[in-house]
Amino acid sequence: MMRAIVTLLISAFAGACLPSAAADISAFQRGVLIQGTIEKGDYARVIEFIRHPDNYGRFARMVYLDSSGGDVEEAIKIAHLLDKSYAATHVAHGARCYSACFILWMSGVTRHVSSGATLGVHRIHVQLKEGSIDQQSAYVSRIALTVENYMAGLGTPRVILDKMNATAPADLFVFSPRWLAEQHLLTAVSYRLGFIDAAQARCGPEPVALAMRGKAPPVDDEADRWVAQIKSWITCADEWRASTQRGDGVTIAALLGQ
Repeated sequence: MMRAIVTLLISAFAGACLPSAAADISAFQRGVLIQGTIEKGDYARVIEFIRHPDNYGRFARMVYLDSSGGDVEEAIKIAHLLDKSYAATHVAHGARCYSACFILWMSGVTRHVSSGATLGVHRIHVQLKEGSIDQQSAYVSRIALTVENYMAGLGTPRVILDKMNATAPADLFVFSPRWLAEQHLLTAVSYRLGFIDAAQARCGPEPVALAMRGKAPPVDDEADRWVAQIKSWITCADEWRASTQRGDGVTIAALLGQ
């Protein structure tokens, strides 16, 4: 059953390949692509890009991520914008989302990882500011606590936060669909805390979560029907996300006005 769930889930979430070369922030398909190392000033560049109404519409619809990480504090600022925008996040086929990028991914209301994409974490590493060893240590601890509190508020499972903290900055823990399934984390990492309940009230039981509770997916000759069921549920949930998203326009306008 586990193999069927993982295989069919990957099939349902499969996406198109990312372009081989693109600007750091660009229009991509019906959404926006943030690609490359996250650096100081990227939040301002994101804001500048999405000030255009068409671009903000894309940003609010879907944010594609392809980054090995970068500046944690800058990622937190972009993550807050994603959070308030009620956007969806996606790591498409051939892309990767590591380290600080994972903060962005978890800030989506709905989060997808396609087959052939990779998602990984390690312990927070920040560029030390000038000062005494005690001052530097306090600075690192403050940033790490800020990240952990923010991610916990999004509903990041404790086991994932523990994996982050236990993995040295020079290493990387890459999530596999099988590991997430074995840890019963597929639903928790795919949807914002609280959103899944609202979506299920509107769209019915989430198919993968239902299967993980012991109701096995259909046998092979019915697999296409089960994949179609997952896709249908995702479409319904995303429509619900979009309808809820419009209610936060004042907050978004204030963010863009900063």
